[in-house]
Amino acid sequence: MSDWRKLAGLSWDDRRTLARAAAMLAHVKLTLPSVDFRTEREAAPVGERLSEATLARARAVARLVGIASSRVPLRVACLHRSIVLWRLLRREGIPCELKLGARRDAGPFEAHAWVECAGVALNESEPDLARYSAFGEPVVPVRRGRPLQRLGARRAS
Repeated sequence: MSDWRKLAGLSWDDRRTLARAAAMLAHVKLTLPSVDFRTEREAAPVGERLSEATLARARAVARLVGIASSRVPLRVACLHRSIVLWRLLRREGIPCELKLGARRDAGPFEAHAWVECAGVALNESEPDLARYSAFGEPVVPVRRGRPLQRLGARRAS
């Protein structure tokens, strides 16, 4: 099936999310050097239960971010994808955590980023994630020099 037919098969809401994800991937790719990470103090408790519908929507958004990242003409890494997914889920009011970690086994240092929702990794398979250990608390990307303005927060109108 062609990409155009697949796109036509998406709901308008999913098309909007896909377009937003593509634009946000470019934005995050360009602005990441000016971003710091702080530990997350307002994260949803890891054991928090979410409705099946909410978890299904979170997985759908993760899938759309994956599609967008494979189609944008930029080389994006797990950190770019994870920040975009985290921001989109936060925008939809879905509690999630941005996790950073490193490879567990001996060998060269390898960092990784992923997003969890109610303890479920959304943009990474469990077998792949088993190779990594998360660093302490979840993190929040913030603009350098503006520690109170979170990148995932909505602007007041």
